[in-house]
Order: sequence, then C-alpha cells, then structure tokens
Amino acid sequence: MTWIWEQSNWPDFLYDEKKFTERNNEFLVNSERLMGKVEALPENHQKDAVVDLMLSEAIKTNAIEGESLDRESVRSSLLALMASGSVANSTDQKAVGAASLLVDVRKNWGSPLTHELLGKWQTMAVPEQRTSLIMRGHYRNDFSPMQIVSGAYGQYKVHYEAPPSSQVPEEMDKFLAWYNESRPLKNSGEMPEIVRAGIAHLWYEKIHPFDDGNGRVGRAIADHALSQYLGYPTTACLSTAIEIDEKKYYYELEQAGRYDLDINNWLNYFSDTINIAQDLAKDEVDFVLSKTRFYDQFADELNERQAKMVERIFQEGRKGFKGGISTRKYEQITKCPNRTASRDLAEMLEKGMLSELPGAGRSTRYELINLSRNAFGHRAG
Repeated sequence: MTWIWEQSNWPDFLYDEKKFTERNNEFLVNSERLMGKVEALPENHQKDAVVDLMLSEAIKTNAIEGESLDRESVRSSLLALMASGSVANSTDQKAVGAASLLVDVRKNWGSPLTHELLGKWQTMAVPEQRTSLIMRGHYRNDFSPMQIVSGAYGQYKVHYEAPPSSQVPEEMDKFLAWYNESRPLKNSGEMPEIVRAGIAHLWYEKIHPFDDGNGRVGRAIADHALSQYLGYPTTACLSTAIEIDEKKYYYELEQAGRYDLDINNWLNYFSDTINIAQDLAKDEVDFVLSKTRFYDQFADELNERQAKMVERIFQEGRKGFKGGISTRKYEQITKCPNRTASRDLAEMLEKGMLSELPGAGRSTRYELINLSRNAFGHRAG
C-alpha cells in the first residue's frame, strides 16, 4: 500500500475551500458570542469558566489516548499554573503535564510554531516518557517503522505507517514553514481558518514525529491555529467533542489521504466537530453561570455539611454525579449519620435547592437545581 507521504504530490492536499466558508463564519460568530458570555460573568467567576473549559480538555485529550487523569489533581494544577506559573510539590506528573500543555498553548497562541516549542509540548504531553529520557522533546530516531496498529500480538492490523525517522526533520521543516507562512496575518483570507487548523492537525499526525504524545500535541496545534484566527485563545472544547466518538475521529484520520490527497471528507468531519466543540464550551460556561447563581441565591442558607456536598458536586463538572445525589452518598461525603443526611437533604429540597430524580425506586435521588437552563448534579448511568 502507498501511504499518503509516499505520493508524488505530497503534501499538496486537495479540497474545495468554498465548502467550508459557512462553517468558518459560524465558528467565528459563535466564538465571539461565547467570549461575550465569559466576559459577562462576574470577574471572580471568569477564571472559573476558563479553568472548567481547560479542565475538560485536559481530561478528554488524555482519554482519547486511553489514559485517565485525576480530575481534582488537574484542576489544582491548572489553578497553580495560572496563578504563579508553576506547580509545587505535586506527585501527579500526568496531571501537571496535561495542565501545563493547555496553559502553554494559551500562553503561546500568537507565537510561531517551532521545533523547540513542539518538543516542549511533547514533554508536557508525556511527562513520564516511557522510552529513553534522551529522546524527550526530540523527534524519533529509531530505524524501525512507526506504525499505528491494532489487534492481538501476532495478529496486528497496520492502520498507518508514518515516514521513516530519517525523513522526519525535513518533513517537519516543510510543515512548520507552511504553518507559519499561512498564519492569519499573511493568509489574508485566502484559506478558511478552520481549513488551516484541520490541515495542520492532519499533516502533523501523518508525520507522527515523536515516539509518543503525537495525538495530544496534534490537537494542541489545532487549538493554536484556531486561536491565531480569533486573536485570542480559543474556548472551543475540541478534544471534548472528539472524545464523544473517538472511533469516528480515528477512522477519519486513517481514511484521509488513503488513496489520494483529497481531504474534503476529513475537513468536513473536522469543521463539524469544531462547531460541536463550541456548543460544548457554551454548556460549560452555562454551568459556571448556574453555579454562580446557585451560590448567590443559597450560599447563606447552607450549613457546613450541605456546603461541602454542593462543592463536591460542582467539582464533578456539569454532568455531576452518576445516578444523582442519594442519602448514602451524602453520608459518605459529609461523614454524617443517616438521619442527619436525610434531614439535610429534605431541608434542601424544601428550600428549592434540589429536585427529585424520577424512577429512583426505593432510594430517592436528587439533583441540584440549575438556575440557567438544565438541571445538574447527576449524569445518566
């Protein structure tokens, strides 16, 4: 099989930019509306919104790669990095690395991409590098093929083979030259910017320059490209949108350039996903708004146990607890007896802080009332 980089006209991708003009404009308009929503929040809650958006992205970009992160460790790392630029005394290097990558992409959105910056991002994406420490932040140099495979040992299916390591420096030189030359100030509207972001992500993934961390760095590049278009860090939750159907994501990446350099199908997928990402970001901002309004209305009426429970629910994000809030769950979190838990929950229900979930059977379950649009405090099983 001929891989995309083996084709004679690589990397002259073929696409119809007119197909993406409308979605490009939709992205711009929705981005401005979303930023307006964030800026309309009280100043002390604007940071909450940004942190929640970055938290979702950090968790999901790792989940796409099959890795789970501790939500609270990532959150505390994000807060520390945004406050002081460093994280002290953390033993969770994966959480620190994931947070560092998101913060650094936001910090450097206006900068050109360089070999050094990508190497820095790779060390953040894979802080516990499983290969030689010498290779951290450097392009791969192993002479064996870099292959994307699936299946049991001895029955591998090769989905893709990247260029040999000897070609990686030259391939990356070409990619970075194109990326920096096509940035919005020089592009002058010749290419829809979601097309540029989609090409950048695809091109980088086809080179697959590092031994590990390519997916996370590639999605960071897409965010970087979108931010350059907007003139400020994008709030779109791209990884969060991709993770909803990651099989589709990998399928579209694999199919792009499989037979020729026509990437219209990939760009269709990418453009649609970007706008889904904005809808998800809007939901995250609405969640922060709901949290703000909840505390404005009820903060003075919560006892210490109730306040602890509410804080714990909000830490779970907009989907809240799986199955809602039960008396038993309340007991476990607040360390109180059953009778006290029942009394506290009944009081919160009476004051309008909670609503009952339907179909709970013998064990009544609740969710916090949402003062924006949808109820939260639980997610479907």
